[in-house]
Amino acid sequence: MMKKIKVAVLFGGCSDEYSVSLHSAAGVLRALDPQRYEIILIGIDRKGDWFLTSASPAEIEADQWHQPENQRLQLTLARSRFELKTASNAPIDVDVFFPVLHGRNGEDGSLQGMFELFHIPFVGCGLDASLLGMDKALSHQLAQQHGIEVSPFQVFNSAELDQKRSQIQRLKLPCFVKPARGGSSIGITKITAWKELDSACAAAAKHDSRILIEEAVVGEEIGCSVLETAEGLVLGAVDRIHLNSDFFDYEEKYVDTHAEVECPAPLPDFISEQMRRMALKLWEIHHCHGLVRVDCFLTGDQRIVFNEINTLPGMTATSRYPRMMGQAGITFEMILDTLIDEALRRSAKWTA
Repeated sequence: MMKKIKVAVLFGGCSDEYSVSLHSAAGVLRALDPQRYEIILIGIDRKGDWFLTSASPAEIEADQWHQPENQRLQLTLARSRFELKTASNAPIDVDVFFPVLHGRNGEDGSLQGMFELFHIPFVGCGLDASLLGMDKALSHQLAQQHGIEVSPFQVFNSAELDQKRSQIQRLKLPCFVKPARGGSSIGITKITAWKELDSACAAAAKHDSRILIEEAVVGEEIGCSVLETAEGLVLGAVDRIHLNSDFFDYEEKYVDTHAEVECPAPLPDFISEQMRRMALKLWEIHHCHGLVRVDCFLTGDQRIVFNEINTLPGMTATSRYPRMMGQAGITFEMILDTLIDEALRRSAKWTA
């Protein structure tokens, strides 16, 4: 019998996107093959403490995973040593970590940097891509440097609002005000008059000290997925979102999920091909690994404007990323197998 691969699935975290992580983790757990993997389930609470748990996917989705019998875990980090133990000093052996963590302190490069430092196999993008993907301003600047169109924007520290006001107001309304480092559309406000700027900045500042304000793009939201395999990069179908609100906000994504997502999108072939080429270019310049979803706007005059790159997109069976890859003939289960295989293959190069 083939030895099972020990996969530590990390979920939760001290992030605004804690609840999003719970749903993604439940989706991943339901799709991982128990005949191939020994799953080690690690929940991270909102304070950042790690716990070994045996919760079911349904209990995780309901945020009922944190039980009294859960064992708090201890991390030992030394110059060339990473150890994970229970409070009773029992070691936890892991072959590969699968972080299903959205937002700050999980998707922003902090965790990935630790794994890279200690040569620990892990699924997904590394430190640099994760950091850039989380920081929308840096990502936009990088895209601009490589000839990719982005909406005009300004980025500033929340304490600098008054001194940056005249510069900000050179942008054309309407605008979106958002945390520069965040996801799941949390903390975003659309403004149509400059008198709304202060309250919008205050809402964004609850989630990040750096604020991004950018001109609204008139058009549709489209996206494309990328998956790294041993044979090369595989692109999923291009999708398109029809919204019930001004933008694809948190309510549309996770609560009032009535936004219509067409996958594959009935777009002209040249538009879909241009979207795929842009996704590949953004993968390259962000130094990505594993998987990403690239989100853009399609304007009325058929320009594609870059919005963001998601280094850990939603991972439920009905999320956009699995649906895109499904149209390319890759099931959710195959996605997870590929991600784990690629993580182990990449780590083998570190120790070669």
